[in-house]
Parts: sequence; C-alpha cells; structure tokens
Amino acid sequence: MQLEQMTVRLRRRSPWEALDLGRVLLRHWSGRVYRAWFATYWPVGVVILLVMWPWPEYAMLVLWWLKPLFDRVLLFVFSRSVFGDECRMRDLLRALPRLLRGPGVVSGLTLRRGSLARSLLLPVWQLEQQTGARARARFRLLSRRCRAQAVWLTFFCANMSTILLVSIVIVLLVLVPGNGQDLSPWQWFGGERSTAGYFAGNLMFMLAETVVEPLYVASGFSLYLNRRSELEAWDIELAFRRLAERQSPTAITTSLLVVFLALAVPPAAPVHAEEVPQPPSMARQTIDAVLADPVFGQVKNDLRWRWRWQPSSSPVDNLDDHQSNWIMGILRILEILAEWLRSLLWIFSGFALAAAIFLVLRHRQAGLRVRTAPMAPEFLFGLDLRPTSLPADVAAAAHAALDRGDSVEALSLLYRGALVALMHQRQIDFASGDTENDCLRRIAGRVPEALDRRFNAIVETWRMAAYGRLSIPVERIEELLAGWDVLFGKPASRP
Repeated sequence: MQLEQMTVRLRRRSPWEALDLGRVLLRHWSGRVYRAWFATYWPVGVVILLVMWPWPEYAMLVLWWLKPLFDRVLLFVFSRSVFGDECRMRDLLRALPRLLRGPGVVSGLTLRRGSLARSLLLPVWQLEQQTGARARARFRLLSRRCRAQAVWLTFFCANMSTILLVSIVIVLLVLVPGNGQDLSPWQWFGGERSTAGYFAGNLMFMLAETVVEPLYVASGFSLYLNRRSELEAWDIELAFRRLAERQSPTAITTSLLVVFLALAVPPAAPVHAEEVPQPPSMARQTIDAVLADPVFGQVKNDLRWRWRWQPSSSPVDNLDDHQSNWIMGILRILEILAEWLRSLLWIFSGFALAAAIFLVLRHRQAGLRVRTAPMAPEFLFGLDLRPTSLPADVAAAAHAALDRGDSVEALSLLYRGALVALMHQRQIDFASGDTENDCLRRIAGRVPEALDRRFNAIVETWRMAAYGRLSIPVERIEELLAGWDVLFGKPASRP
C-alpha cells in the first residue's frame, strides 16, 4: 500500500464525519462509479426480471438478496480511485471473476447477509483478503469504535431507498394519464396487479437502489479508511507532507458568509390552488342515471343459513368500502410478507445445507492435503517488503547510508530487512493488514529473546524517526547494526 499515492487527505475524523466523507467521494468519482454500476447491476437486474417473469413478486427479493455482489464492484472502483487509479471499464471486467470468487462471497450472501455493519465488513474481505478467524478478529478491531455508525448507515440507507421508491411511484401516479392503478403501491398489496405492473415496480426499486447503494458503499469505505488511519497512524505519517494544502481562512470565511446569506433569504410562501366545487345537483343526476341503468340498478336477494346464536352482522359487514379495502390491504401485506419469509427460510436452508456439505468434504480431505503457507505480503504500512527491493547486504548498505549522513535511509533498510528476514527465515506469517503492534505480537515467543529485543528496538527507533521526526544519533543505529549477521543471517562486515 503506497500511502503517498492516496488522493484523499488523511486526518483525524470522527466516525460521523467519516461517513460524510463517503458522500464527497461519490460526488467526486460519480462518473466512473455509475458507469460500473450501470454496466453490472442493470444488465443483471433486467435479466433476473425477465427470468422471473412468471414469479414477478419474488424478483425484488432476489435483487435485494444479491446486492452484496454488486457492492463489491462499487468497492473495487472506490479502492482503486483512492490511490489515483482511473479504473477503466476493461480493468473492472477483467477483475470481475476475482471479485466474485473472493473471500466472504458465500458468507455475505448467507450468514452475514443480514448484518447491519456489512459496509464495514466488506473491505476486510475484499481489500485485506481476510478469512475465517482472522477476518472476525480484524472486524472486531475495526468496528470497536465505529460499529454504531455503520449500523446507523444501514438503517438510514434502507429507509432512504424505501422513501425514494414511494416517491417515484407517487410522481408517476401524478404524471401518468388515467388512474394509474397498476402502478399504485396500494394496488400491489390490496388487489390484483398485472405482471407488467410488477415489472414496472421492480424497475422503480432498481432505480431507487441506483441512487442509494453507491452512497452506502462509499460511506462504509470511508469509515473503514478512517478507522485504519486511526489504528496505523496514516495521518501522522503524511501530515508533514501536506501542510501546505490546508485551506486558507479566507476561503472558510467566504463559505460561511455564503451559507449565512443563503439561510437569511426567507422562503416563498406556499400557495395552494383553489378547487372549483361542482354543484351537488350534477353529482345527484349522475348517480340517478347510473342507478337507472338495468346493468347497475338490479336488486338481488341473497338467502344464507346461520346459527341462531350467531349475530346477524359481523363488524366487517358494517364497514364501508374504504375501510374494507384498508383491512383487505393489510391482510394482503401480511400474506406477501409470510410468502417472502417462507422463501427466505427455504433459501437460507439451501445455503446452510450446501455450506454443511462443503465443510464436511473439506474436513474429510484435510488430512490428505498439505497445508500451504500463506503468501507473504509485499507491502506493510507503506514499506516495500519484496526481497528484490533490498540490497544483497542490508547491513553494508545501512553503513553506507550512515557514511552519507542519511540515517533515515539506514533505519528504513534495517526495518525492512528485519521484516523480510522474519518472514522468509523465521516463517513469521505477517498479514497485509497488520499494524506495527501486530507484528510485535506475532513474533513474541516465536523467536529468540535477543532477536525479539532487537526487533522491538528497531521498531521503536523507526517510530521516533518516521512519525516523531526526531534525529537519531549514529551511535544508536550502530548499536542496532551490531551482530546483524548472527540475528538476521546477513553479513555485517563494512565494505
């Protein structure tokens, strides 16, 4: 991870301010974000609607269930854009198979599908490639101070999507000529609706998700970046390089003045159009004409048997048509919710059965397979840890840097050389998301005590030089170089 390439200005933010940063990210990269969204979500969504044409009432449920897959596409665009990558469409299409096979796909669609903090969990799976116990531990660490904000983000976006859907329906009811009964949300639950009406309603749902879901992913990603910056001190490392980019007080004063003037302008008073009442005589004449028609004016006697102790009329019979429609609509809503819950139960049971079969087969073959060691990370907290990036003789190169008066370069060589030696010679499994404290905890008890003390001293000295901007005496670095070949397996003789 190259922190210098980040296009986002890192600083200490509260979790609520970090959520607002997601709105800024979406506004800044809206073009590439929505290109990726329309290239993936809408084609797949239309195909799902056409495939489920015989069962249109369940198409919306399937679209909602598969949203975590499309969230991965959005997160891919945001994560590449943060580090200055343009993220062209062919890059996205090339990365799609890897995104759909990455860690957490199955869990995100089954056990974690209902997680209210999934916007914060998704980067742990997709960006850090964490799985199993490591993913759970990493998520607990990241969500320790911002889980409540992630839950509120999910709650807000879910309600915003519902409000947008209802608003779109109301606008269409106003604009579409006629009664527009097939588009009425009440007609969805209170009566029969055609398949085309369901299709139109599902398209409205997709339109509402198009507005809300990119904001949801962007805000969750900004919350994740803020938490990692807090844990790994990204802002301290980069603050001294970006002091000149602070906004001037004049611009702030001007912005506040503009906001004050905008709020000072009084709003226009609402004006309602007056309705012209029709004469009662016209309505009465129309009713009489309808009742006089033989088709509508027939009187029919209905004979039914009932028990003597049964009342002659039930409370429902005494209701007018409007109240009866309300009751029937509520019953229809409960019936559809019951159908959805039953479908969710069957889907969850199927996924649980498939996961159980997969785990059984995996554990049966565990004894026959050789466990492969995890791949060593190439970068940790901005440091290049590829063996090819280091000189053949780290100690000699550090001495040469000291002779040139570059103590920071000498410390960087020692720090990187120690990490590479621990990974490749001592088989310490560092993860790509580890912090410096995580590295210290991983080697505790797994290396000789002298090596443990030396690595702790290197880390502490590097923190003073890199983060504290303190001048490190040459004698201190010479002490860290002493016995390098014995501890880290590199020759320590000076050239």
